[in-house]
Amino acid sequence: MKGKIRTILRMIAGKLSVFLFCVLFISGYNALFGRENSIVGVVLLMSLLIFLKADFGMAAVYSGALIPVLLVAMGLCAKWSALHPLLGLAIDTLFLGAVLLSTRRDESRSAYLPFLMGFVMLRGYDVSGDLLWKRMVSLAVIGCFIGLVHWMFNRRTCGRAGLAALTAPLSRYGAWERWAMSLLGTLIPTMLVGDLLSIPKSMWVNLTVLSLMTPVEEELIHRRRLRVPATILGCVLFLTLFGWLIPQSYQTAVILLAGFLSMFITSYFIKTAYNSFSALVTATLLLPAHTAAATRIVNNLIGAAVTVVSLFFWNRLFRRWDKSLQNS
Repeated sequence: MKGKIRTILRMIAGKLSVFLFCVLFISGYNALFGRENSIVGVVLLMSLLIFLKADFGMAAVYSGALIPVLLVAMGLCAKWSALHPLLGLAIDTLFLGAVLLSTRRDESRSAYLPFLMGFVMLRGYDVSGDLLWKRMVSLAVIGCFIGLVHWMFNRRTCGRAGLAALTAPLSRYGAWERWAMSLLGTLIPTMLVGDLLSIPKSMWVNLTVLSLMTPVEEELIHRRRLRVPATILGCVLFLTLFGWLIPQSYQTAVILLAGFLSMFITSYFIKTAYNSFSALVTATLLLPAHTAAATRIVNNLIGAAVTVVSLFFWNRLFRRWDKSLQNS
């Protein structure tokens, strides 16, 4: 019994130290680069935590150098993509395709997430002038630091392959290639339609598609079934706690406590509910709480519907390819 208690206490202490680091990182980032750029701080923090232990399928010296290049490209492409929907279509295709090709040998199937999620988020939080300059400087400087940390922690465990490994031939019958085609063939048109129609907070639609189009096949049905109910639960909790129960003076403490508790969450359902709760905290800086919650739910419904329809189309296409292969 005492051993279990000690194990639990060590786990809590470890999580607490990581949480305090995250709080200090975001607070320091906001102080240096502006609170309007806080979403970039979140993306960089996510990148640091994921790339701390990540194998891109190449020597760590190459993947370490690739990380800041992709992060800076992410910031530039997100800005250029916002200039015009048709220009955005070309830029989105080039950047997302480059990221997927760069991370195609990653066995964890998660190295693409900081770049793709960051790109979608930065498109949704556009800045200009001095804030844009600070954003790009932070991506370059902290990106180099993340690349260095990645190299230090992975230089003895990653392979020895060079960048030439990324140019290996692709096949339309490969599992990774099919996932990449279906993701790009869903996410890029969704972003284009959101831009053309000026859908409020279309970023949430895009993030829903990105979450549901996971490369882990056994997660697909599970996530599609839970995404919308979890989003609704997160919105209801937000409106209940911040609308009626918790005074404004205590709301910051509740946000911090929720952030700490989220580190112990492994359930996709609960994580999605928490993410909705957290996203609404930011959204209410621009929108009334009830409007933000309704927009969040509607956009998640749209994203889930788009994903289901798109997967149906792609699966039919892949079955036709398989039949043509068998008949040839």
